[in-house]
Amino acid sequence: MTQQFTQTYNRVTFHGGDLTWAKRYFGSDGLPWIDLSTGINPHAYPLPQIPTEIWTRLPGASIETDLLQTAKHYYKNSDKADIVACPGTQSALQLLPHLRDPAEVAILSPTYAEHAKCWKAAGHTVLAVDDLQDVPSSVQIIVVVTPNNPTGKIIEIEVLKDLQQRLEKRGGLLVLDEAFMDLTPTHSYAPHLPAKGVLILKSFGKFFGLAGLRLGFVLGDADMVSKIKEQLGPWAVSGPAAFLGITALADTNWTENMKEKLHQQTRKLEKILIDTNLPIVGSTNLFTLVQTDQATTLFNTLGESRILTRPFPDFPDYLRFGLPGESEQWDRLQNTLSKFENQSLGIEKVV
Repeated sequence: MTQQFTQTYNRVTFHGGDLTWAKRYFGSDGLPWIDLSTGINPHAYPLPQIPTEIWTRLPGASIETDLLQTAKHYYKNSDKADIVACPGTQSALQLLPHLRDPAEVAILSPTYAEHAKCWKAAGHTVLAVDDLQDVPSSVQIIVVVTPNNPTGKIIEIEVLKDLQQRLEKRGGLLVLDEAFMDLTPTHSYAPHLPAKGVLILKSFGKFFGLAGLRLGFVLGDADMVSKIKEQLGPWAVSGPAAFLGITALADTNWTENMKEKLHQQTRKLEKILIDTNLPIVGSTNLFTLVQTDQATTLFNTLGESRILTRPFPDFPDYLRFGLPGESEQWDRLQNTLSKFENQSLGIEKVV
């Protein structure tokens, strides 16, 4: 966020969750770290007992079928639509650009930086656009993250349908990253599939709080889904991941209760931020984005209290907050923000 921070991350895409860097810079002594730098649910799905044979045998066709059918039902996807499971949507995100000939790719920005990085690496020409109405007619591929990361903006279904129809006429592709859509499912494009030339990326780990499981799904265009499945090869998803996915996706009581809990906790976080005079410019029920010219100072102040938030080197006035978990974490965040509000701001510590 300052010059040194930018130099630290200018050769790689900076992600949340980098506690190794945080401990190296701020130290690992004293209080335990609170990681608010990701949009991962801090209240993870309770791990079930996994049968021994799930660990010891290769995952067979039956468990894969059960997983895909359960996912279709969870995402309210038509039986006629195609779906493939993958070891996290990041794997599909990196694979997808290599399945299309080099073309112009428009990405609604600012957004998750890996999309531009992966399309560029595969030889495509990437255009960052801040309005979908400004996409040139020459563009063959459009990438939209909805709800957007980090702004939380949701693109309405009718707008996406219009894009799909325009792209279909020229053999194009609409890629929708719905990693944070679990909490606003009525805005998902999945129930409107099948649709020619549409792919939807679905993350499992964020809402269910099990990011380390590495499980995701790609839904949509039959030809593209088939190509992705072929490139992933057999046993792309482990037996334990499939078992957990089936169990969690079918647990409607947990999902509905968790949606309400996260909604309430997001309102609590927003109140804390507003009370600290931090302008909120976007949110989902898994993260909240503030915009302030004191973002660097705030990032450092929180880091010194062993609280890691999500900065954006390309947008140095942005700072994103995930949800705390336990009550002690909420208290420490609120106390640190209160001290930040009351302190007189001096020279920023260089990161």
